[in-house]
Amino acid sequence: MMTEDTRQKEIRLKKELAQLRAKHANEDRVVKPTRDFSMGIPADTSHKAKLSSADSPDVILLPKHRRGNKENIPY
Repeated sequence: MMTEDTRQKEIRLKKELAQLRAKHANEDRVVKPTRDFSMGIPADTSHKAKLSSADSPDVILLPKHRRGNKENIPY
């Protein structure tokens, strides 16, 4: 009988703790900005082209990977 009473008390205390946490979470919630625009939006928002191997001297890049034309054979 003793273990049943302590078990019920433990369940009741867990429920009370959960209710208190939910109450405090609602009260203490702070709205945080997702982005900081204090410096403003950058003036230059134009498109910037990616560099290719011809733009950098003395750079040799490997050819781009091509997927093979083989069938999906499991062996």
